[in-house]
Amino acid sequence: MQYHKLVRDRIPEIIEADGKICTWETLSEVAYLQLLDEKLNEELAEYQESKSLEELADLLEVVQAVVRARGWTSEQLEQLRADKAARRGGFEKRILLTSVRKKEDYRYLLVMRDFLQASGKLYSTTFPQLVRQRQQGKVFSFREHLRGLLYAQLSAHTQWHRVAPKLPRVDELFFQYDEQAILARESSYFTEGLKQLSCASQCTNRQMKHLGENIEKLRKIAAEYSSLDAYVTSAPPEEIVRDLSAGPHKLYGIGPALAWEYLRNVGIDGVKPDIHVCRFLGADRMGESEQEQAAPDEAVAIVRKMSEQLHLPMVEIDSILWSYCASHYGEICTATPHCEACVVRGFCTRKEG
Repeated sequence: MQYHKLVRDRIPEIIEADGKICTWETLSEVAYLQLLDEKLNEELAEYQESKSLEELADLLEVVQAVVRARGWTSEQLEQLRADKAARRGGFEKRILLTSVRKKEDYRYLLVMRDFLQASGKLYSTTFPQLVRQRQQGKVFSFREHLRGLLYAQLSAHTQWHRVAPKLPRVDELFFQYDEQAILARESSYFTEGLKQLSCASQCTNRQMKHLGENIEKLRKIAAEYSSLDAYVTSAPPEEIVRDLSAGPHKLYGIGPALAWEYLRNVGIDGVKPDIHVCRFLGADRMGESEQEQAAPDEAVAIVRKMSEQLHLPMVEIDSILWSYCASHYGEICTATPHCEACVVRGFCTRKEG
């Protein structure tokens, strides 16, 4: 039987001990290296087929032969292996890499924006206009702050498309935000009024019962800082949000998301870190956070980075994110996402079910 095969050093001796005759020759260095590389592939294929420890030992023997033939040492190989393991880890954690994109490359937002605009699904808010007005020197009155707070509360636990068209009638219901007129009415007047407008939610009754309390707190803040506008600009917005949601000036029923909504209603640039935004940025979607859903503070920090890179106001980025996810708008990255319709699937970390 004819062969053209690199074999172990004692194979001729073993063949002859078995009563057979073999011929062999000593390879040149170049041919030896070539056949060693072929042998490496052969042994790997045999291991892949059998998954046996013996074939793995054969593979290791060929690897060591390659090391020696190329002028290296086993010690160098082991040191290199150990150094690389220290820098990059081993394979014990069974990590399967599924996608990679450049860190903090947020241009996919522009793709989303173009899609939403072309399909007429980008929710047009007044926030960019309000932010520009503040940047141009506008000072917001107490009534405008009160309206901003109430609009924020109306956005809780509801679908905004039901509320937005009725805001002029909401303004009338609340006497154009004259606090004296509001305080003169029982809370039930506003609860019933919002129900009649189909703008009520599960929170409305509690919100209206504490409306007078919140107005008094706003008055105290205004007195302490000379105006509400002076207060909301007295510190970075993240600090104002913490104060209104959990600090000395906490307002009833106002958490971080609604505090951000209130600030945006009076021209402070920011993002409302609601369920849509936090889920979209999470590890199971766009992977901007390592958590399944980004925490509110983390979501704000991420959107601030997006704003700085893309030179877009945070309120505009918020509109893109919210529109892409919300019912009756984009409806793409919802709780049950429509991945087949997503225009940024290539950037997403989600595995389709």
